[in-house]
Formats: sequence, C-alpha cells, structure tokens
Amino acid sequence: MKVLFVTNGFPPRGRWGTEFYTWQLVGGLVDRGVDVAILHPVRDGSKPRYELEQVSEPVPSEPGTRTEVPVYLLHNAGDPRKEFRSSYTDPAVDRIFEKVLEKEKPDIVHFTYLLWGLSVNLPVVAKRHGIPTVVTLTDYGLLCHRGQMYNSKLTACHGPHPASVCAKCIREPSRYDADPLEVAVRRILVHTLARLGGLGQIVTTRDVALREAEVRTALESVDRFLAPTEVFEKVFLKWGLPREKLSKLVYSFDDRPYAIARPTPPRPRPATPIRFGFMGQFTPHKGLGTLLEACRIMQQRLPESVESWRVHLYGRGTGGRHKCYAEEVLGGELGPRIVVEKPFEPEQAPEVLARLDAVVVPSEWDENAPLTILQARAAGVPVLGSDMLGVAEVIEAPKYGLCFPTGDAAALADCMRDVVLGRIGRSPDSAMPMTLEEHTGIVRRIYRDLLV
Repeated sequence: MKVLFVTNGFPPRGRWGTEFYTWQLVGGLVDRGVDVAILHPVRDGSKPRYELEQVSEPVPSEPGTRTEVPVYLLHNAGDPRKEFRSSYTDPAVDRIFEKVLEKEKPDIVHFTYLLWGLSVNLPVVAKRHGIPTVVTLTDYGLLCHRGQMYNSKLTACHGPHPASVCAKCIREPSRYDADPLEVAVRRILVHTLARLGGLGQIVTTRDVALREAEVRTALESVDRFLAPTEVFEKVFLKWGLPREKLSKLVYSFDDRPYAIARPTPPRPRPATPIRFGFMGQFTPHKGLGTLLEACRIMQQRLPESVESWRVHLYGRGTGGRHKCYAEEVLGGELGPRIVVEKPFEPEQAPEVLARLDAVVVPSEWDENAPLTILQARAAGVPVLGSDMLGVAEVIEAPKYGLCFPTGDAAALADCMRDVVLGRIGRSPDSAMPMTLEEHTGIVRRIYRDLLV
C-alpha cells in the first residue's frame, strides 16, 4: 500500500502540532510496511513560486532509528496582491498535485491540511484519478478563514455564522493590529469599501459565500473525515459534513521518549521552586495575558517567604498581526518569577516536561486536541487548562489536571496555588488516550476499507 500525505509542513521545515502529528503517523505507518510520500508547501520565498523540489527526510522508526521518506516541496510564497479566492483554491497547485499523483501513483491520499499554500480542490483532483481520500481535520480553516473560530474582538466564535458575519470579522482589524488611531481609520475604510463591493481588495459577503460554496463542493469528493475531538466532530457535523463520512480519532504519538519525565517510583515533592510551564505561541488566542495576570495574583497570595514558584514561557511570537500583542504582554516588568525560555522542537518536549511540575494551557479558543496537553499526559505532568471545549475534553479534569473558566486569571491562580501547596502533582504513568500502534492500526483499517 502506498499513501501520499499532503500537509502544511513537515519536519524539519515545520514543527507545529499538525506537522508533528503527521510526522509521527508517517513513522508509525512506515514501521508497519506502508510506503509513504509527503507533499507540503514552502512559503519562505527561497525558490520561485510553484517550483517543485524533491528531497528525502527521516521519520521516526523502530527501534529508535530513522527511515528516509520522499518529500515533495511545493514552493508557494504568499502573494500580498492575491485575491481572496486564491487563499483557498489555486489551479496551479492543483496541476502540480496531479503531477505528483502521476509520479507516485498512491493508493490513498491522506490530507492533514488543505489550505495556506495548498488548494481545497486537491481531493477533487484525486477523485478524478480514482484515488480515495482521507482528511484529518486539524483546525477550523475549512469553515473559518481565520482558522480558529476566534474573532477580531479576540473572543471565541461559536459558529458557523452567516457569510455577512464572517465577512465583517475578516475585515475587522483587532486592537493589536496597529495603534488605536490607525485601527479606527482602517475600520472605517474597509467597511466603506465593502459597501462599494470591495473593489477587488476588500472581502465582501459575496466573497465569503462563494468560499463556503466552493469548499463544500470540493469536500464532497472526500471519502473519510477524521476529527481529533468530539468538539471538532460536532462543529463539522453542524456545518454539514455527512455523519457516515466523519468519525472521531484522537491524536497519538510515540510516548516512549516521555518515560524520562515519569519518575518511578514517584519522586518526592520537589524542592522549591515549583515550576509551571507555558508551551505555545505568544498570541491572543493562547491566553498568555491571562497567565501573566494570574502570576500577579499569585505573587500577592504566595509571596516568596511562603513558597517559591516560577513560570517558564516556552514559545515564540508569530510576527504579523500578533507582534503587537507579544510586545504588550511581555514588554512590561515580568519579575523574577517569570522566565522567557527559548523555543524548543517537539521532539525535545520530554526533556522540557521532565523539568516542570505543571503545564498551563489558558487557551481562549476551542482547541483541537492540543498537542501540549497530550505531551503532558504522556509525561505524567498535570495540566491547568481553560474550560474551552477542546481543552477540557482532553484534560478530562480532574483525571489529568484542573480546568478554570476561560480568561479568569483569579481562578487560574487558584489552580496554580493547588499545585504549589501539593494538592495536585505528577504521576509516574503515561496517560495517552491510545498508543501510536493502536492509532496507526485504526488508520490502516480505514485505508483498507476505502480500497475494498
């Protein structure tokens, strides 16, 4: 069996959650005799647009080794002048994908992403070639242009909504996009242009309605959808995906490297300081501001003379529209209790988690089975997370941590205090929802069913 994976990135050129999950799944499939190739976009502008480059990259293999797999790099740097429609469909990408299909001749195409340098019509191309397709739903990008159901007012959006609502959200700048005066001017300008039909530069209701129609049509060609959480499953069913094509399959990865973070027998209560970790992007939807406010409250409740604690921030800003946010929340006096660490690669997570007593996930959007929580569970480290549905579902409080009301810094401080006072602590056991072997076995069965 040969499977072509299409995704938004792949190590070493992409190391976020989707990329890491895809990398782990590919390794598991290769170990079980599946022939795999990868196609993903590269948006750094290092080569001419639409150039296709073939390389080979290692994937994790048994036992503790690496196996090389072919990787096709589709160079597709962003074009600031492009029309809104080209953000989700691109005929040039469709044609390149068809060339890869003709060369690799896969039995299955598995998409873990379809946008941002790719094209939503790729499943249609695969169907023309008679190739079954699987789509793992890794974010909300297919039904939300922002990708996260997190609106311009920096609050969770529990859609789907009418096209007019979504168009206004896309146009609306957030308060971190620029200084207040510029934001106000831009708001007036874009809404005025929208009333004039957008003039080809501003997203209109018609643009969003067309996007939804084209995405829906393209997804009719998909044979099977996989959702990592019940939250995702419900949202996409509400949007209209067929029940018979959609099922829940939680993420998994090889948890054996995380054994170094699980003391056996359990280690005694650590000497101070108690160490909290934030592992994510410095963006509004990750809730970093809530964590820093909780730290200020903790400082009042547990001064140094009572108990010592520290918060370690592992992450990075993303630039662009979130640069101002990172500068604002991190630009003040953080104090000695907050340490901004260098970012780390996903495979370094076991070593990082071995140094932490709890992980904080204060997300303000409905996450899709956050990798950080699964990694913490694999390491036996408790998680303090917001009660956003995608976060709470994976924490399963109080089994693997505690949940607090989203955005409630005082409630988060209460959870942190419980850790400092020893009311919640590490576990010597991994608590992955399923092993990578089990996960890979289910995926292989899905492939076989589609080939019957």
